[in-house]
Amino acid sequence: MEKIWVLAADNSRARLFETTKRTALEKEIQSMVHPAGRKSVHDLVEDRPGRNPHVADSEKRVAYAPSVDPKKHEAHQFARSLAGILNKAARNNEFQKLYILAPPSMLGMLRAELDHHSKEKLLAQVDKNVTQLKMEEIRKQLPEYM
Repeated sequence: MEKIWVLAADNSRARLFETTKRTALEKEIQSMVHPAGRKSVHDLVEDRPGRNPHVADSEKRVAYAPSVDPKKHEAHQFARSLAGILNKAARNNEFQKLYILAPPSMLGMLRAELDHHSKEKLLAQVDKNVTQLKMEEIRKQLPEYM
């Protein structure tokens, strides 16, 4: 009997479902929360930006701008950890089909982190944020027959 996994994720929460039925989700097997994904930029950045020490006396000293948006960095870290779970499970043949539902930015980060084992099993990607919905409502966002 083939197992189908469905991942519903956003920047701070993910829910993983497993089913053997093609028309319904049977159970939620894991729920993950990434608290840093909900924090404001101010809370993520603990310090003021550094200053350039190599500025002549006549030049204005300017603070360094962060090279990466802290919120985007946290979302990427979460996507990497979620993809790690999927990649390991795909290598161990814990599922045969995979569906992912996530907002467009998270979907892109997840796709970038999936290895070829997971990508081979990925059948559909839905660019919607459905993490807060009930299991029955999430199922309605997927193809009629998975």
